Amino acid sequence: MYNVLQYGSRCRVGRSAPFIGLFCLVMSFGCDSGTAPSIYDPDRASLPTPVIEGIMPEDRALAGVDDVIITGSNFSTQPADNLVYFGSTRADVLESTSTQLRLLAPNDPQPELNLRLVVVGAENFSNSISYRLDPPFIEFGEVKDFEDIYGIATDPSGNVYVSLVAFSIPVGIIRITPEGERSEFINSPFLWTDFTFGLNNDLYGVRSVRAVFRSQDGSNNFSVFAVIPDRAVRLTAIAIDTNNRLWVAGDNQEIYRILSDGTVKGFKFEADVKDLVALGDYLYLTAIQNQSSKIWRFMIDSSGELGVAEEVFDLTTFNSSEGHALAFSASGNLYVGTSERTDSIVLLDTGGDAQVLYPGVLAQAARRFAWGQGGHLYAATNSTENSVAGIIRITTRN
Repeated sequence: MYNVLQYGSRCRVGRSAPFIGLFCLVMSFGCDSGTAPSIYDPDRASLPTPVIEGIMPEDRALAGVDDVIITGSNFSTQPADNLVYFGSTRADVLESTSTQLRLLAPNDPQPELNLRLVVVGAENFSNSISYRLDPPFIEFGEVKDFEDIYGIATDPSGNVYVSLVAFSIPVGIIRITPEGERSEFINSPFLWTDFTFGLNNDLYGVRSVRAVFRSQDGSNNFSVFAVIPDRAVRLTAIAIDTNNRLWVAGDNQEIYRILSDGTVKGFKFEADVKDLVALGDYLYLTAIQNQSSKIWRFMIDSSGELGVAEEVFDLTTFNSSEGHALAFSASGNLYVGTSERTDSIVLLDTGGDAQVLYPGVLAQAARRFAWGQGGHLYAATNSTENSVAGIIRITTRN
């Protein structure tokens, strides 16, 4: 017979009776130690229930971006003791007083949620506030994993135009409505690296040759508009100023101005120009020169001549990235798309101060920019380990 030790006070004794009996004797003294002391303190008073009286911004915030200020009462002065929940997601409290909390909206977009909090030491949650966390960007245009985007532009109606490649083969330019509906705009076997709308809604484009092409309003193809005399020139970037002058560049020894009659003039600036944009009386560009990626600007005088280059910002020093895209907001802030795979957009304010746009939120390198309606910035993005190339629509503060 096998010896069996059962849970309880009884022991079955067999051939090992002396040992089992001794074990049972020990257990009879050790099993019942009486009632354990309770950690509950009936005399300890609970802290008062926190109360939410107001929140800024009201009703909604950008997820992962905005600071949120909560006012009320009975908060802890220790930030970590205030547990604030947006739905089921807990937020990081940055500062706290007994009547105000400052926290970062969690990066968890939700169209509708209940915001509430509890203080460590209080028995009850606060009252709930209906709130919303908007996404700082969304994927746009239903770009497939076998597609890639290069040039991008917008029209006054909010339509987006992109140079599309499918299975590594250029297929032309498509139009995408603000609602995301796609249609063919120009069927072309060439890769259009950049394009912009100009006078009379004509579309001007470049494609890594020495010519600038134009598609006049209503046309379904491009024709040659202007040709650079130097056969070694390759044009990859284009912009238009307020006087309808075109400015084109690439990895060349000059920047080129093209007038409405197709007349070409070059201005000495040897660099690999990635993008350019005109604002007022200045032409801005991002380029690589002597292995450094920087932003320069040139003053455009009343006759359309370029002044000397002025260095505006050194991206290599700032974050060791390469500038790829430029876009000015209506308020004069400069958005710079870079080669960084995280924190890929740098924002230069009108005073020249730089900061990363939405740290920890944007994770795709930005290749090209175009402004849409309502403060939306469209970006053609490069592929990363975690995402394919495509288009994102960024909500900005302008």
